[in-house]
Amino acid sequence: MDYRKATSCDINSIAYLISGLLGTCNIKSKKTILESNIEEISKDINNYYVCTINNKIIGACGISNILEKDNFNLGLKNVREILYLVVDKKYQGIGIGTKLLKLCSDDNKHNILYEALGDNGRYVNSKFILEKCGYKMVKNLGNDYYRKNNYCHKCVNRNKNCKECIAEIWVKHKLI
Repeated sequence: MDYRKATSCDINSIAYLISGLLGTCNIKSKKTILESNIEEISKDINNYYVCTINNKIIGACGISNILEKDNFNLGLKNVREILYLVVDKKYQGIGIGTKLLKLCSDDNKHNILYEALGDNGRYVNSKFILEKCGYKMVKNLGNDYYRKNNYCHKCVNRNKNCKECIAEIWVKHKLI
């Protein structure tokens, strides 16, 4: 496995990986999801890291530039946000996601925000990785946040049989 900074040549591979792992509810087609992801990733490609095996991208994580607006009213200034953290299902559970998140957030000179979601009814899907990487849960958005905000198209539950999705804001505070 190799870890490296992403380049513009990686945009499509990252977008395909993300599109394959996220749900499709409330979006017209997979093509629309892919186009949206390509556009989003392209804006911040210099802030992404990837994990590859035999030159195939199996994981990716990105972090935003400094955000000017505090969308969640946390009172934080100079915040950066984790954009995506995805690992191909065949390679999950072996530390790739943890390594990618650390690459994006270990040398933090700013507070880093992670909007976490979960569909298992107990905790957000990335809870254990976030704890390992020094993030703390700072705001519970509730079990109907995504549905109320028409955000279900980003849900990890591809079957859309869930009645609720857990949403939380986690923060890694800047090093002092």
